[in-house]
Amino acid sequence: MPNYDSFYKHLANKTLDWLPMDTEELYKKNFVDHHSELAYHGWVDNHFTYEFNSHGFRCKEFTGKPSIMFLGCSFTMGMGLPIDLIWPELLSKRLHLQCVNLGIAGSSADTAFRLCHGWLDKINPTTVIFMKPPGIRLELVTDNVIKNVDIEDPSTKDFTKLWISDDNNNYFNSEKNTLAMKMLCADKGIGFIAVSHEDLVHCYPNSLARDLAHPGVDKHQIFAKKLARREFGAG
Repeated sequence: MPNYDSFYKHLANKTLDWLPMDTEELYKKNFVDHHSELAYHGWVDNHFTYEFNSHGFRCKEFTGKPSIMFLGCSFTMGMGLPIDLIWPELLSKRLHLQCVNLGIAGSSADTAFRLCHGWLDKINPTTVIFMKPPGIRLELVTDNVIKNVDIEDPSTKDFTKLWISDDNNNYFNSEKNTLAMKMLCADKGIGFIAVSHEDLVHCYPNSLARDLAHPGVDKHQIFAKKLARREFGAG
């Protein structure tokens, strides 16, 4: 049986104050070492949570209402930001559709295709939007456990070093997953849009999330507005 689980299945129905990549330890370190930057971006004593639905995704329960399904990594999941300020939520609100956010931090195009393949029929969205992750990434399943391949992992280190030695591997892996998702959607009459994480990162002005690494509130707001106009003709 194919595994269509979220990486965060173990966090189903849970609410967390912190999450890997946006940890309390990192916040405390930045509070000392980069206090002025934290303050500039509005994160000093600015508390929010990460809430996961019953399937382990950072969005509300799936209801069957007209929706947009989002796929991608931490840039889609909204690492370091309150959920109501991330671009999938903002775009969905503009279009009066439910936000179904299947973004997984640190994930790859492999992950996006796997989740699209498993959840498309269940959710039946009006549109699927895939934000292509940065860097060289791929997914590996061993004993039905899904993980992102890491060059620091001794069990996959040799393979990973070989994989990243040629950019063609990552390029074609991303392309074939993107085209496969586009085909799945086309077969069902569902719109499909692929965007780059750089489209979000390069939005003006300078704006950072609480971890001081991911795009911040202003970038998410501007990107959602631009995407609504460009792809949906919505103001």
